[in-house]
Amino acid sequence: MAEENGQDERLYQDEVDYDEEEEEILDEDMIEDEVDDDDGMDGEIAVAEEEEGAGQGGAGADQGKGQMLYIPGIGYIPLSSLGGLGQGLNLGGARQTQAAPNPEGEREWKGFGEMPLVTQQSIMDLAEALEEDEKKDLTILIIGKGGTGKSSTTNSLLNEKAANVLTFQQDNTRPIVYSRRAPSGFVLHVIDTPSLLDQDAVSEGRLEAVAKCIKDREVDAVLFLDRLDEYSVGTTDKALIEGVTRFFGPAIWTNTVLCFSRGDESSAPPGIDFYDHVAQRENQVKNAIVSAGGVSADMASALIENSSRCPTNADGEKIVAGDVPWIADVLEKVVEVALNNAPYEYSPEAAQKASNPNRRRKWLIPLVLAAQIGAKFLLDKLLDDDGCKGDENGPFDSQTIKERRAELKEEKEERRREKQRKAASSSSSNPLADLDDDDDDDILPGNNNDDDDEWDDDDFADE
Repeated sequence: MAEENGQDERLYQDEVDYDEEEEEILDEDMIEDEVDDDDGMDGEIAVAEEEEGAGQGGAGADQGKGQMLYIPGIGYIPLSSLGGLGQGLNLGGARQTQAAPNPEGEREWKGFGEMPLVTQQSIMDLAEALEEDEKKDLTILIIGKGGTGKSSTTNSLLNEKAANVLTFQQDNTRPIVYSRRAPSGFVLHVIDTPSLLDQDAVSEGRLEAVAKCIKDREVDAVLFLDRLDEYSVGTTDKALIEGVTRFFGPAIWTNTVLCFSRGDESSAPPGIDFYDHVAQRENQVKNAIVSAGGVSADMASALIENSSRCPTNADGEKIVAGDVPWIADVLEKVVEVALNNAPYEYSPEAAQKASNPNRRRKWLIPLVLAAQIGAKFLLDKLLDDDGCKGDENGPFDSQTIKERRAELKEEKEERRREKQRKAASSSSSNPLADLDDDDDDDILPGNNNDDDDEWDDDDFADE
């Protein structure tokens, strides 16, 4: 029994010594290295100081040396003890993160070769049509409010993960131009923009950022994005459209293709036909554009579906309702706009002048005035003739009608003579007008009667 007690004491003493030694080692490591405990992960990485001079060749062999992993409830364990599992961990967090490359600048279009062959052929045909019109590139500006899928549409058109798509977060804070060069030499420029709204108000700063981005740049087509699963154009939407019109001028809508994201049939309200809903949404947005001073009569529209669950056809193309391959459909409508309209060029002076409501449709003023005068003349004539034909007691006979018309004619003539007498009386009561008339007579050739001049002077003095 005593032997067992002695053995337990020795085991307990060894355990205590081991714990004290481990605690000393951990205290020294924590003094040397600062551990970030604010990343919210279950385990935090503590990166120990390593001696410099180790080449990249030895980096793979020494992966995990000098690094400890802290797990709550267990403590620190050497990262090297995890084997291959430790190599996949993010060591050092943000401290080892490299700066993201600049997304702007012309690059080889890698996503083009990964598109379905039918889509590639469609793009090549469109590029040839542009080349016949002496266009070797195509610039697309994507604008709209947040959450409509602008960045996702950019990625879909390029078939690359070029733009950052941030779910439930604020999107890009500035416009970014993605330029991709196809194997044929054709260059596609897609300008992804931030939301033009700051909460529920139009952001003047973001409008200025977009204007600065497209200044001195020809924009062939604009994609204005809205969501199909919304059922009305609210006050904020109208303010956004008015802000775009005011800042960029009504001319921007001439080059616009209206696009609705979430273009699957589930976006229609229950009990409403899908195509009726699409037509209603188009009319709502187009009416808002017209109310803001833009033109939407010939504006094309398209459906977009960026979801990974978007169905595909036999050729692998993403399709929307009606089995329409939407990427090729959008690009076809963009090229049609580019071929039939001059490129949009931003000019602050021209935009301000065109969007000024005081200058809008001023050419209609003379026509409206002429129409009002003509309508008044016709209405007066009809009323006079109606008064000659009868009164509240009934119609007149033919003889009475003739007499009433003669009386009416005499009354009009009398009113005309009365106006002439009043005009003559007002002019004769103005001595300056008489003096001016006499002076004009004096300077006429052959009119040098001194007696008349003296009489005029005396007459003026008496008055």
